[in-house]
Amino acid sequence: MNKTENLFDLVKDQISQSFATLNLKKELEVLISNPNNEIIVNFPVKLKNDSLKIFKGYRVQHNNLLGPYKGGLRFHQNVYLDECKALAFWMTMKTALHNIPFGGGKGGIKFNPYEYNDTDLKEISIQFSKALSNYIGEDKDIPAPDVGTNSKIMDLMTHTYLNTTNTINKGVYTGKSIPFGGSEGRTEATGRGLYICLLEWAKRNNILLEGKTYILQGFGNVGSNLALLLSKLGMTMIAVGDHTGYYENDEGFNIYKMLEYVKKNKSLENYNIGNNIDKTLFFSKKCDIVIPAALELQIKKEEAEIINCKMVLEAANGPVDIEGETILTNKGITVIPDILANSGGVLVSYYEWLQNRSHNYWSKEKVLNKLDNKMSELFNKVYDLSIKNNYNMRTASYYISLNRLQDVYIASGVL
Repeated sequence: MNKTENLFDLVKDQISQSFATLNLKKELEVLISNPNNEIIVNFPVKLKNDSLKIFKGYRVQHNNLLGPYKGGLRFHQNVYLDECKALAFWMTMKTALHNIPFGGGKGGIKFNPYEYNDTDLKEISIQFSKALSNYIGEDKDIPAPDVGTNSKIMDLMTHTYLNTTNTINKGVYTGKSIPFGGSEGRTEATGRGLYICLLEWAKRNNILLEGKTYILQGFGNVGSNLALLLSKLGMTMIAVGDHTGYYENDEGFNIYKMLEYVKKNKSLENYNIGNNIDKTLFFSKKCDIVIPAALELQIKKEEAEIINCKMVLEAANGPVDIEGETILTNKGITVIPDILANSGGVLVSYYEWLQNRSHNYWSKEKVLNKLDNKMSELFNKVYDLSIKNNYNMRTASYYISLNRLQDVYIASGVL
């Protein structure tokens, strides 16, 4: 794997850039540059066809200074250790940015879930939960859904953990279904957090969003929920794509029809509305907002040079590399960074954890109001800091997160 493909290299670049810009203790850089624990589990699964297969699972526990490790589990054929290390680091930054009592973690299994039937997926999830059971817990490490996983899988893994450990509190996993102790508003939380960031950015820049255009890479849970909210604002999606292909329609796509299609077909493959285009044409499409909501490292030098928009909203984790962001910044394009923009998910995961611990469950209205207020407040705090100190939005976000960690390390006597 070369440097441009390794996600942890992007983290190292971002750390170096932050410490070169911000007045922070050098020892803090040493403390956060590597995770506390890198866990690899090889576990056997008896498949429906009676064959036995060994699966490789990961759980990276980056930092628990502020509270238990927190972060998602991916089921994807390209999961690798350094990816988990990068994503776990960003989770530490997100939780510190929000000042919630969690650290950062991430994990997953290296396999393609679409190649397995429901029976096998259930058994894989159960055995992975058993393999992780000694390393997680509601006060130790709290996994959640990510790419390739959902509330059904979280329910299975929670149930398995409770039976394996003979415990009763369901707060060990978040992102569960409502009947199994999940929180109202969790499914749409990440998309809604992005939506609030976009609204606040528009307010601060006196931009009317009605009639504005955007392109969206990725139409999964995050992308589709965000697109529904943007359609209600009167915004127009003029290009869209996922791992199966890209499409353009200058008149705009009907989000509801697209959502029905993807629910039925699991992807945008063979979507017959609009013109089929390649990835280069997709990113060169003139629009107001570019929203990468798929996987990481999608906007590098080549893409950044052809992007023609006012703002990039990072719905995915690590979608823009250092060189790409430098080019975008030099072109006057604002980047609202992942650790701020897509942090609505972990915020509502925190609310779910609180509800599980108290056995007091909140209405959807209460959850979304708390989410909206917290995301709005945090966006403006980051934005004000970026203006005051002439930082970009990512540097301003890291300033808050890293200073919070540094203050606690100093108070604890480590620094």
